[in-house]
Amino acid sequence: MNREFAANGVAIALAGLLSAPAFAGGWMTSEQLEKLISGNTTYGKHETKGFTSYSYNRPDGTAVGHNSRDGETKGTWRVKNNMICRHREGRSKESCQKVKDNGDGTYNRYKTSNNVMRGDIHVFTWTKVEPGNPENL
Repeated sequence: MNREFAANGVAIALAGLLSAPAFAGGWMTSEQLEKLISGNTTYGKHETKGFTSYSYNRPDGTAVGHNSRDGETKGTWRVKNNMICRHREGRSKESCQKVKDNGDGTYNRYKTSNNVMRGDIHVFTWTKVEPGNPENL
């Protein structure tokens, strides 16, 4: 391989990396999370419990939805310290999770493990995010 071709190949590869969205494939910031879910509907699957769900995240911080295990759900959501925090009616406490953008329109939510050797635990995947309230919740 000649050096000119190798150098051009590296330049092309770097140009491709620079054109990718800034947060694709990485941990999302509070600003990115707010923009992603406020006023939109998230669809997903609980990775450890197996149920599916969708939730319309109203701009006022309330959420309504449905899951295949419990039926209708209601609660609140907020973004805090680069995490999505949700509190479901009937539950005693709020749950906050970091979110990783997979770069393909899906997002993994992780809870912090009590065992630092284990690392964060992937508990939920948003399989898609749709603008507005397509389920008319």
